[in-house]
Amino acid sequence: MKNPAVLFSLLLSASGFAQDAVTTDAPAAAAADAASAPAAPATSAISRLRLFGQNGATAFLYRDSSCIRGMFSDGVEKASGGMSSAFGSLIGTVSNTSLGIPETETSQNLSRKDGFFSKAYFREYEVPADKPSSLRLGFQDVSSFYVANGVRYDSVSPSCHGDITFTPRAGEDYEAAFSWEGKRCSISINQVIAKDGKTELVPVPVTRAPSC
Repeated sequence: MKNPAVLFSLLLSASGFAQDAVTTDAPAAAAADAASAPAAPATSAISRLRLFGQNGATAFLYRDSSCIRGMFSDGVEKASGGMSSAFGSLIGTVSNTSLGIPETETSQNLSRKDGFFSKAYFREYEVPADKPSSLRLGFQDVSSFYVANGVRYDSVSPSCHGDITFTPRAGEDYEAAFSWEGKRCSISINQVIAKDGKTELVPVPVTRAPSC
């Protein structure tokens, strides 16, 4: 039996805390291709990053920083883990924010990650190219609450948390992700490459981000 009060309490504790350019000689065809392609970053000094969120997850972005500051510091982008996004995820009204990064399997199938009072979503950000940006990412997957023979049981699925930094390159798109090898969890950043009608994810180098 699911207990909304217990789950909402867990939510509040968790909220504090993963084209090729088509060349043609026909101007009309070129214009059509340009119109259908995802929007490029505003300038060559910009890259784009997609972060995922829902209740029980943390996704904090620290632009132009090689270290992690406090969650209430100026300039911290809370893609997931802030009170506004937590409430929207709770009641199912939160929506995606896209800057035109090509869709991936994860972004196309977000509903599979929806939980009880926890709608999944993504947000995309512009980040400065050729300068480090840092991320605090994590999730706590809370399973169903139930009572058996008058005894209360809470079962919590594995969690994963970490602070990383990476340096995006100009004009490239990226997506944060979690991966598992047995019981070992890793946080990764993948470059999103759209080619021949398909999207490829290529891991890029990341390092552990220290506290500022």
